[in-house]
Amino acid sequence: MATESILIVDDEPDALEILSDRLEMHGYDVRVARDGMEALETLDDECADLVLLDIQMPGMDGMSTLREMRRRYPGLLVVMLTAHGTIELAVEAMKLGALDFVRKPFDQELEAKIHKALEHGEQDSPSRENLQHAYDEIIGESEVILQVLRQIEQVANVDVPVLIEGETGTGKELVAQALHHKSLRTEKPFVVLNCGAIPRELMESELFGHERGAFTGATSQRRGKLERAHQGTIFLDEIGDMPLELQVKLLRAVEQQQFERVGGDQELQVDVRVIAATHRNLREDIQQGRFREDLYFRLNLMVISLPPLRERIEDIPLLAEHFLHQYSRAYHREIHLISQKAIQLLTGYAWPGNVRELNNVVGRAVLSSQGEVILPKHLPEEIQTQTSPPLTPPVGTTLHEMEKDLILRTLEELDGNRTQTAKLLGIGLRTLQYKLKEYGAT
Repeated sequence: MATESILIVDDEPDALEILSDRLEMHGYDVRVARDGMEALETLDDECADLVLLDIQMPGMDGMSTLREMRRRYPGLLVVMLTAHGTIELAVEAMKLGALDFVRKPFDQELEAKIHKALEHGEQDSPSRENLQHAYDEIIGESEVILQVLRQIEQVANVDVPVLIEGETGTGKELVAQALHHKSLRTEKPFVVLNCGAIPRELMESELFGHERGAFTGATSQRRGKLERAHQGTIFLDEIGDMPLELQVKLLRAVEQQQFERVGGDQELQVDVRVIAATHRNLREDIQQGRFREDLYFRLNLMVISLPPLRERIEDIPLLAEHFLHQYSRAYHREIHLISQKAIQLLTGYAWPGNVRELNNVVGRAVLSSQGEVILPKHLPEEIQTQTSPPLTPPVGTTLHEMEKDLILRTLEELDGNRTQTAKLLGIGLRTLQYKLKEYGAT
């Protein structure tokens, strides 16, 4: 196997020497360039498997160099080198096509990120099938959901805050879990705090912990969610419901990675990645004084927007089938099919509660069904009775054609069960079989 080549682009001689020595010790073929123009000339002579590109350089800076590299070499793998204070630029570079970024001074994450970047290059861009296989819990084949999976793939290993936007029930926590499990923090804790489910007076203690005697009832010291998430990920669900006075303390914790417990005076240092989610329009909340603008800009360095279920109708049959199998196993039922008419009703419904509502509907249908098939009658009344075009045959349709259409529709609705079809239509089974033979449907 050929040695993988890495081009390091940095105007600091010490950084170049330290990094090149370190990578050569790991068996890489290393070349160096001291500015953007020299890097492009080097690549023109011989391309590299990976470029480590410093953001801040005199003359042609890292962002300009990245744009030119992407224009000349569209498939080139680029990882940005960033010092303190340039994280926002590194995230902007990701949007321009950089694969990842590494902070200076270089720590133990360097080799892991280089290895992952080169591994990504071998796999090339993930296919539709690979994406779906990699995220089994996020069900769907629609282009909008595949775009979400691509964003997760791109952002997961970028150690910056992520804001997940979407209506209630769209699956924001599933996306947060996927981001964590695909990151370098996957072996560390994933801690969830639902800001909308905790009383305001308890939220500060829940997030930051408290010291013994901090308030009435605080009989012992307690570690908060932030502390428990050390070296892992904290997921702040419904961040828009967090009180303004707590947002100040959270901002400091996100920026400086340190905080104090309630009633304490000791600074605690943590290493956490923050993923936040909201169903609210935080920009409107900022204008109305309900959310801090500085916290918003700190949290939304990367944004993933989840589509409502009504915008991914083609995924409804897949999701319904997925939930059907889950509940059939859980409730020990032998139900393996949803009738075509029931599917039509599900896809025609607006789903104000999104995927969570669909999950609930299928679970209730499995419980109420006594047969092997989910039928329209097992669905909630608001889904059964939603407005749909009346089954009025066109003028000129013969009675024979109407009878044939009614029989075949009923048979299809009952998934081919002839006994039930005959019973529902009020005719004998032999008569039904005769009719089907006449229609050529035997």
